[in-house]
Amino acid sequence: MPAETERLRAERVPDDGLAAFARAANRHFHESEEPEDVEPYLHAFATGYRAWWVRHGERVVANLGVLESDLSLPGGARLPAAAVTAVGVSQVMRRRGLLSELMTASLDEAVARDEPLATLFATESAIYGRYGFGIAAPHRAYRAERAKVRFADPVDVRLVEETTPASALASWPALHERLRDTRGGSLGATPGMWQLGGVVDPPGWRDGATARRLVEVPGRGYARYRIKPQEESHYPEGQVLLSELVATDPEANAALWQHVLDIDLTTRVVSWIRPPDDALVHLLVDPLALHAFDGPPLYVRVLDVPRVLAARTYAAAGTTVLEVVDPSGRSGGRWRLETDGPTATCEPSSAPPDLTVPIDVLAGVVFGGVRATTLLDGRRLREERPGAAAALDRLVTTERAPWTTFMF
Repeated sequence: MPAETERLRAERVPDDGLAAFARAANRHFHESEEPEDVEPYLHAFATGYRAWWVRHGERVVANLGVLESDLSLPGGARLPAAAVTAVGVSQVMRRRGLLSELMTASLDEAVARDEPLATLFATESAIYGRYGFGIAAPHRAYRAERAKVRFADPVDVRLVEETTPASALASWPALHERLRDTRGGSLGATPGMWQLGGVVDPPGWRDGATARRLVEVPGRGYARYRIKPQEESHYPEGQVLLSELVATDPEANAALWQHVLDIDLTTRVVSWIRPPDDALVHLLVDPLALHAFDGPPLYVRVLDVPRVLAARTYAAAGTTVLEVVDPSGRSGGRWRLETDGPTATCEPSSAPPDLTVPIDVLAGVVFGGVRATTLLDGRRLREERPGAAAALDRLVTTERAPWTTFMF
């Protein structure tokens, strides 16, 4: 056990330490450390991945990874983003500031690399506000009973075809990019992420489910899922575990959903990451058959306020002055945002602020995922001028809700 005065520090993982890092990450998530379950990560993240750890002697006691990617903004622009993943601390080393060591080091590096955004999915969501992360993209989840689902205006489900991993790798990334053109808050999938999500599929990753199934409406949309058989009685009661469904037009979207929601020998479909404005609820005769509930949101940390605010488009012309409060000292300041709609400028200002906005709250406003008036009612931001929150909402409202289509 370390002495009370000993301070364990975050370090970048050298190339020859990546296998130990990956085993520790799996161990801290209570997952398999067998070579066949760890090695795919080493190949997929050989480039475009930054690994950090804290060691106590020769033992890895905390870990954090960063995928080098980009995040879409309203209007279709992309900005570099540090996608934080594989965060874990040994059960016997908690409450010693190890996560803070890792997060501080990784965010400092992101700033040094000129990455204006950091993002993550949170297993324990209460943790990350202290580091400036806030909800940028709320998501919905569904638990649909197959027997209760009927489509109001069904399309020809024969549009859907099975495909191979090689074919998916060749065509699906372009479809994903087309979706990202229309939605902010959507993380770009790196080549390694496509490998892990479409090609590599060791049995240890399946948790009793089938190998990954890949289907598509060629050139228009795709879905990937597993089927987890369940036979508590003599009647098959399998679950469809949908990991991603992306479509670029309404007909392809309907066809893919009809396929997923009507698979033989299954009774339920579970999907975790769908946008709040998902069209699925309007495709059904009875939307309540979906059993919708909140899914895991995408969290974002803004590291360069003027760059991010100036990169997106806006719904109207206008001007506002924001006092951004960042206890870490990284991103605070007073900024004047002026936009004509398609373009915007964001410059330092000495004018009185219209709104005071904590850095974690800013993410929801920037990506249009949380209304400023809602944050005002929730006492998360403060109006310095009456009506300023509603005025900001008129500027930042988006045609489509932000949505990252996959977990990372």
